[in-house]
Amino acid sequence: MDESKIIVRRAEVGDAPLIAEVVCMAVGYDISHPIYSIVLSLAQRIDTQYSYRNTLVAEVGGVAAGAVVGYDGARLVELRKHIYPLLREHLGTTPHIEDETEAGEYYLDSLAVLSAYRRRGVGEALVNELCNRVFDEGYGRVGLIVEQHNHRAEHLYKTLGFERVGERKFLGDDMWHMQRSTPYNVAERIERSTIITPFQRRVYRELLNVPAGDTITYGELARRIGCRSAQAVGQALRRNPFAPDVPCHRVVAADGTLGGYNGAREGAALERKRRLLQDEKRG
Repeated sequence: MDESKIIVRRAEVGDAPLIAEVVCMAVGYDISHPIYSIVLSLAQRIDTQYSYRNTLVAEVGGVAAGAVVGYDGARLVELRKHIYPLLREHLGTTPHIEDETEAGEYYLDSLAVLSAYRRRGVGEALVNELCNRVFDEGYGRVGLIVEQHNHRAEHLYKTLGFERVGERKFLGDDMWHMQRSTPYNVAERIERSTIITPFQRRVYRELLNVPAGDTITYGELARRIGCRSAQAVGQALRRNPFAPDVPCHRVVAADGTLGGYNGAREGAALERKRRLLQDEKRG
């Protein structure tokens, strides 16, 4: 076996100890910290942000050398809820954790390479493989956050195609929000996507024909694709993984009101829909 060859594969449940170690390394702890036990438990499940199902493992010469954890940013709240009972159990408290990501990006949560395998391109291989797989599924952006003082890490991500898109606060630290964009346009992403149904694909294709600044009702969109159910169209838009590139904000209720957005009928989500429409009408 070529001992220098890097192979990236999907993680298995047996990789949970490696995943826990990688997450600890990414946040600056060693495996003696209580966080290790917490992540070890989460990594063995299928419904958490640190699940083995959200992880890729790099092997060098057949030996696990590092891993990257990532997931759809729209699922952050759903995936994170399982960590709070474990934090209370192991730490006796539940710290406030700011949102690291949001809908509209696939989030690179944690990346680390074991010390014996650094400077061999393992980290780069993990990031590139994650991005390639994510873009092949139809996602438009991979996002991450990095400490503003960690110039070495920021430089690495820049060489891999990431650029600053904003700032965030996380666990009290000032972070750069960075993203890498897909090489495919939105129509190609719809066709390539493996995470949508044939019905969703029909809805999204037709929605691309609605010009910026215009709106269409759920019923009219349903009629254009030969569907009798405006509700079915609404459900497809609620699950739209391409927003705002597939502009579900341009779809309104039959009475002219906004309807819903990202599954909400009020609050911040609906305000975002309103702003998107206003910005488009202003040109």
